[in-house]
Amino acid sequence: MRIAAIVVAYNSARDLPESLGCLGALPVERSVVVDNSSADDSATVAKRYTPDVLSAPNDGFGAAINLAARAVPEADAYLLLNPDCRLDPEAFATLVAALENDPGLGVVAPLMRYPNGGYGVSSGSDPSMAKEWLAALRVDHLVPAGLRRALARSAFLRSRIRMLAYLDVEPSAETRAVEWVSGFCMLVRASAFREIGGFDPGYFLYFEDVDLCKRLRAAGWGVASVGASVADHKESTSTAAVGKNRLYRDGMAVYFDRHGTSRQRTLATALRKFPL
Repeated sequence: MRIAAIVVAYNSARDLPESLGCLGALPVERSVVVDNSSADDSATVAKRYTPDVLSAPNDGFGAAINLAARAVPEADAYLLLNPDCRLDPEAFATLVAALENDPGLGVVAPLMRYPNGGYGVSSGSDPSMAKEWLAALRVDHLVPAGLRRALARSAFLRSRIRMLAYLDVEPSAETRAVEWVSGFCMLVRASAFREIGGFDPGYFLYFEDVDLCKRLRAAGWGVASVGASVADHKESTSTAAVGKNRLYRDGMAVYFDRHGTSRQRTLATALRKFPL
């Protein structure tokens, strides 16, 4: 399988050695960096690791990935990696094997591990406004971590309360079908990506990965979280200065405008207008 790695940079000069450095140890055919009009020396840093550095206006994450994918049409799969993300050879090989062994899969992703050793949300069920409002009200923080893990591991409860899938973040030997996986690190089959037209450029940042997975599933492709593969991620280093919550809720509103009911769109607009 010919794999092209794609990294989107925006004021990411400090982080790029993390992602581009790890790519040097992986059997990828090409590494493409898209610099989204950074104000720092991201492009200069990127050129130390790869000659394939594209400059683009900052039209968002998905638009940059689409640009890079068009530059490497010969690839069989695209490894999308955030600038502040590191994937070791073993985790990479596990991802590739999952995609190669199941021709029905359109995209796979590893688990997300933070610098403190904890695990973050890297996959989940279809978005719901109930989950978004509960998160905004920080209700999940009222539930002890041990109880959250027990709830997430209960197949009975998960079959009835879909949002519990968000809590299942611990490593396992299971490759699990999910509704979406995070674009922080994903391996997407090129033919599937091209079939659905890549990312929707109507998203600037956040929810474009959820939208991609929804459209892949609608086209008959599977989406899976690979529990035996883990990628290290600092998370949101390039969005902290511009307001993560605002960008997140902007993306959320676009998603529910595309795929939600009238009631969901109303609730999304309310949460976006009166952020908690």
